[in-house]
Amino acid sequence: MATTRSDTAPRERILETAAELFFHQGFRATGINEVIAKSGVAKATFYHHFPTKDDLCLAYLRDRNTSEFEAISAYVRDQDTPLGRFLAVVESFQPWLEVNRLRGCAFLNMVAEVPDPNNLLRKEGLQHYESLRRLIKDLAHELITSDLQVYGKFDPLVLADDYLVILGGAVAMTEIYHDIWPAQQAVELVKRLIT
Repeated sequence: MATTRSDTAPRERILETAAELFFHQGFRATGINEVIAKSGVAKATFYHHFPTKDDLCLAYLRDRNTSEFEAISAYVRDQDTPLGRFLAVVESFQPWLEVNRLRGCAFLNMVAEVPDPNNLLRKEGLQHYESLRRLIKDLAHELITSDLQVYGKFDPLVLADDYLVILGGAVAMTEIYHDIWPAQQAVELVKRLIT
């Protein structure tokens, strides 16, 4: 039997609603009362699970981090070669951006709304990108050691940093242009990094 929204536990309903609202209309534009009304929970239930809007947003970002990292990791695991795994990260971005209706990255969107670098929401975004950076560095190291004659000239950290900048730029430009071409171009740029 399929789970309906009313069958979902209140905390999950709140998070699902907040995720949709935060991602599509922004953190600041989303009010707690709107989340409460659209999730169909009582105000007391909301505050039992999330004492503040920041607590709710932090839970949303953590859920998003987990699901996005799992999706990228699965895309990587599906590849049979070090080169395939290295390219899989950037290749996973086009389908992800299309599913998100070219809205971009929740973490980059949050950074634009929360300018204080010490804010926990910003720090969550940094952790998200640091995890991605570590994954790419590990994949770069694997690629380099798989064929030192071809890839031995590269430093895994420099390669990972260049890759990460390409990814971030592609995500931002996809949202700005509201078109998939920047994600497609990113694949070609990453391939050029290793030639």
